[in-house]
Amino acid sequence: MELPWPLTDGRVTVRPAEEADAPAFLAYKRRPECQAYITRTVDTLEQSRSLIADRLAEPDSVLCAVLVDGQVVGDIGGRRYRPESLGPEPDVHDFYLGYTVNPDHGGRGIASAATGLLVTALHHAGIRRVVAKAFAENVASIRVLTKNGFRLEGTERLAVLGRDGRWLDDCTLAHLAE
Repeated sequence: MELPWPLTDGRVTVRPAEEADAPAFLAYKRRPECQAYITRTVDTLEQSRSLIADRLAEPDSVLCAVLVDGQVVGDIGGRRYRPESLGPEPDVHDFYLGYTVNPDHGGRGIASAATGLLVTALHHAGIRRVVAKAFAENVASIRVLTKNGFRLEGTERLAVLGRDGRWLDDCTLAHLAE
Protein backbone atom coordinates (compact mmCIF):
# COMPACT_ATOMS: atom_id res chain seq x y z
CA MET A 1 0.00 0.00 0.00
CA GLU A 2 1.45 3.34 -1.04
CA LEU A 3 1.59 6.01 1.66
CA PRO A 4 3.84 9.09 1.95
CA TRP A 5 6.64 7.58 4.06
CA PRO A 6 7.87 8.46 6.58
CA LEU A 7 5.00 9.92 8.57
CA THR A 8 6.09 12.24 11.37
CA ASP A 9 4.86 14.93 13.71
CA GLY A 10 8.39 15.95 14.64
CA ARG A 11 8.49 13.73 17.73
CA VAL A 12 7.05 10.40 16.58
CA THR A 13 7.95 8.82 13.24
CA VAL A 14 6.09 5.99 11.51
CA ARG A 15 7.86 4.16 8.68
CA PRO A 16 7.53 0.75 7.02
CA ALA A 17 8.94 -2.06 9.15
CA GLU A 18 12.21 -3.66 8.12
CA GLU A 19 13.76 -7.02 8.98
CA ALA A 20 16.27 -5.12 11.14
CA ASP A 21 13.34 -4.12 13.42
CA ALA A 22 12.75 -7.75 14.46
CA PRO A 23 14.88 -7.64 17.65
CA ALA A 24 13.20 -4.44 18.85
CA PHE A 25 9.72 -5.84 18.10
CA LEU A 26 10.59 -9.03 19.99
CA ALA A 27 11.84 -7.09 23.02
CA TYR A 28 8.37 -5.76 23.82
CA LYS A 29 6.00 -8.16 22.02
CA ARG A 30 7.09 -11.09 24.19
CA ARG A 31 6.38 -9.20 27.40
CA PRO A 32 3.30 -10.50 29.26
CA GLU A 33 1.68 -7.05 29.45
CA CYS A 34 1.76 -6.87 25.63
CA GLN A 35 0.83 -10.49 24.96
CA ALA A 36 -2.32 -10.06 27.03
CA TYR A 37 -3.76 -7.86 24.28
CA ILE A 38 -2.32 -9.10 20.96
CA THR A 39 -3.63 -11.97 18.88
CA ARG A 40 -0.34 -13.11 17.33
CA THR A 41 2.30 -13.82 19.94
CA VAL A 42 5.97 -13.30 19.23
CA ASP A 43 8.26 -15.34 21.48
CA THR A 44 11.36 -15.80 19.33
CA LEU A 45 13.47 -13.74 16.96
CA GLU A 46 12.41 -16.04 14.12
CA GLN A 47 8.72 -15.37 14.88
CA SER A 48 9.43 -11.64 14.92
CA ARG A 49 11.18 -11.85 11.54
CA SER A 50 8.33 -13.98 10.19
CA LEU A 51 5.73 -11.44 11.35
CA ILE A 52 7.52 -8.68 9.48
CA ALA A 53 8.15 -10.77 6.34
CA ASP A 54 4.55 -12.05 6.21
CA ARG A 55 3.05 -8.58 6.51
CA LEU A 56 5.43 -7.02 3.99
CA ALA A 57 4.59 -9.77 1.48
CA GLU A 58 0.86 -9.01 1.60
CA PRO A 59 -0.07 -6.20 -0.83
CA ASP A 60 -3.02 -5.05 1.30
CA SER A 61 -1.08 -5.05 4.57
CA VAL A 62 0.91 -2.35 6.29
CA LEU A 63 3.34 -2.96 9.14
CA CYS A 64 5.26 0.01 10.46
CA ALA A 65 7.84 0.70 13.10
CA VAL A 66 7.07 3.55 15.48
CA LEU A 67 10.18 5.53 16.38
CA VAL A 68 11.05 8.20 18.92
CA ASP A 69 14.50 9.76 18.70
CA GLY A 70 15.43 7.13 16.10
CA GLN A 71 14.62 4.23 18.46
CA VAL A 72 11.91 1.65 17.66
CA VAL A 73 9.40 1.86 20.51
CA GLY A 74 6.39 0.20 18.91
CA ASP A 75 4.60 -0.91 15.79
CA ILE A 76 1.39 -0.02 14.02
CA GLY A 77 -0.31 -1.41 10.96
CA GLY A 78 -3.12 -3.49 9.64
CA ARG A 79 -4.85 -4.65 6.52
CA ARG A 80 -6.92 -3.00 3.80
CA TYR A 81 -10.16 -4.80 2.88
CA ARG A 82 -13.37 -4.27 0.95
CA PRO A 83 -16.44 -3.70 3.12
CA GLU A 84 -19.34 -6.12 2.90
CA SER A 85 -21.96 -5.34 0.30
CA LEU A 86 -25.36 -6.74 -0.53
CA GLY A 87 -25.05 -5.41 -4.06
CA PRO A 88 -22.17 -4.79 -6.40
CA GLU A 89 -18.72 -4.82 -4.84
CA PRO A 90 -18.00 -1.28 -3.68
CA ASP A 91 -15.04 0.54 -5.16
CA VAL A 92 -13.82 1.60 -1.72
CA HIS A 93 -11.61 0.10 0.94
CA ASP A 94 -11.67 0.01 4.70
CA PHE A 95 -8.69 -0.72 6.96
CA TYR A 96 -8.31 -2.82 10.09
CA LEU A 97 -5.81 -1.16 12.49
CA GLY A 98 -3.67 -2.54 15.31
CA TYR A 99 -0.71 -1.25 17.30
CA THR A 100 1.62 -2.09 20.17
CA VAL A 101 3.94 0.20 22.11
CA ASN A 102 6.77 -0.94 24.34
CA PRO A 103 5.44 -0.60 27.91
CA ASP A 104 8.66 1.20 28.87
CA HIS A 105 7.44 4.04 26.61
CA GLY A 106 3.74 3.91 27.52
CA GLY A 107 1.78 6.89 28.77
CA ARG A 108 3.70 9.40 26.66
CA GLY A 109 1.24 9.83 23.81
CA ILE A 110 3.29 7.74 21.39
CA ALA A 111 0.49 5.36 20.42
CA SER A 112 -1.89 8.31 20.05
CA ALA A 113 0.52 10.20 17.81
CA ALA A 114 1.31 7.14 15.66
CA THR A 115 -2.39 6.33 15.31
CA GLY A 116 -3.20 9.89 14.27
CA LEU A 117 -0.40 9.94 11.70
CA LEU A 118 -1.38 6.62 10.11
CA VAL A 119 -5.14 7.24 10.15
CA THR A 120 -4.69 10.64 8.47
CA ALA A 121 -2.44 9.10 5.79
CA LEU A 122 -4.90 6.24 5.22
CA HIS A 123 -7.83 8.62 4.71
CA HIS A 124 -5.74 10.74 2.29
CA ALA A 125 -4.98 7.51 0.41
CA GLY A 126 -8.71 6.86 -0.05
CA ILE A 127 -9.49 4.59 2.89
CA ARG A 128 -13.11 5.25 3.84
CA ARG A 129 -13.23 3.70 7.30
CA VAL A 130 -10.52 2.63 9.77
CA VAL A 131 -11.63 -0.01 12.28
CA ALA A 132 -9.89 -1.13 15.46
CA LYS A 133 -10.75 -3.63 18.16
CA ALA A 134 -9.71 -3.46 21.79
CA PHE A 135 -10.61 -5.57 24.77
CA ALA A 136 -12.90 -3.58 27.09
CA GLU A 137 -10.39 -3.88 29.93
CA ASN A 138 -7.64 -2.35 27.76
CA VAL A 139 -8.62 1.17 28.78
CA ALA A 140 -5.35 2.70 27.51
CA SER A 141 -5.95 1.42 23.97
CA ILE A 142 -9.54 2.63 23.94
CA ARG A 143 -8.29 6.03 25.12
CA VAL A 144 -5.75 6.13 22.24
CA LEU A 145 -8.54 5.49 19.75
CA THR A 146 -11.14 7.89 21.17
CA LYS A 147 -8.48 10.62 21.47
CA ASN A 148 -8.04 10.22 17.69
CA GLY A 149 -11.74 10.55 16.93
CA PHE A 150 -12.69 6.87 16.83
CA ARG A 151 -16.21 6.11 18.00
CA LEU A 152 -17.34 3.02 19.83
CA GLU A 153 -19.58 1.03 17.49
CA GLY A 154 -20.29 -1.87 19.77
CA THR A 155 -19.10 -4.35 22.35
CA GLU A 156 -19.22 -8.10 21.89
CA ARG A 157 -19.76 -9.54 25.35
CA LEU A 158 -17.44 -12.36 26.42
CA ALA A 159 -16.37 -12.82 22.80
CA VAL A 160 -12.66 -13.64 23.09
CA LEU A 161 -10.97 -16.23 25.27
CA GLY A 162 -7.98 -14.50 26.83
CA ARG A 163 -4.58 -16.10 27.35
CA ASP A 164 -5.37 -16.39 31.07
CA GLY A 165 -8.53 -18.42 30.40
CA ARG A 166 -10.99 -15.58 31.06
CA TRP A 167 -13.60 -14.55 28.49
CA LEU A 168 -13.15 -10.92 27.47
CA ASP A 169 -15.48 -8.28 26.05
CA ASP A 170 -14.27 -7.04 22.64
CA CYS A 171 -14.97 -3.44 21.61
CA THR A 172 -15.13 -2.27 17.99
CA LEU A 173 -14.26 1.36 17.28
CA ALA A 174 -14.12 3.13 13.92
CA HIS A 175 -12.94 6.37 12.36
CA LEU A 176 -14.67 7.58 9.20
CA ALA A 177 -13.10 9.82 6.58
CA GLU A 178 -14.74 13.24 6.78
